[in-house]
Amino acid sequence: MTNTKTKPMTITELSRVTGVSGASITALVKKWKLKPTKTGEYNRKYYSAKDCQRIIDYYSSKAKTGTKTATKDEIIQTLREQIEDQRHQIDQLNEQLKMAQINLSQSQQLQLRQAEQIKRLEAPQKATGAVVSASNSQGAEESDEDTRMSHKTNEDDQGEAESPSLFQRLFGKKSNFN
Repeated sequence: MTNTKTKPMTITELSRVTGVSGASITALVKKWKLKPTKTGEYNRKYYSAKDCQRIIDYYSSKAKTGTKTATKDEIIQTLREQIEDQRHQIDQLNEQLKMAQINLSQSQQLQLRQAEQIKRLEAPQKATGAVVSASNSQGAEESDEDTRMSHKTNEDDQGEAESPSLFQRLFGKKSNFN
């Protein structure tokens, strides 16, 4: 930065120092009715160091308070970025919602299938339960004896008593599937 206390400056030099256009500085000089201290070669007007410092101070303080246009642009840009981020978040949440709905649908279908399987398994037990009770009344002694023998055989083979299987409970005999 040029030392403004030691030398007078032209409007062009003030423009470079302050970062403001020469036309704005010329308008300010006319508004304040500043008189040049000297006129140089090619009719260049030099203003006193005091006037130059006053102009520099004016524009430096105005830059601090007068940044509304730049601030508005920055705010608009920031808001646009926030909107874009929120749109991205909405897209992610929509995707998560779709996945949750798919998982819920699959879970409901699985529960429905399990309920149907349970009903299918319980239906034969009820039907065979009536047959078993009828056969038990006819030959209860034979099936009890077979059950005791199968339990004894299981205890001998495995060393522990097993609870009777569904087949054993229904028909009183050891199944060939074990």
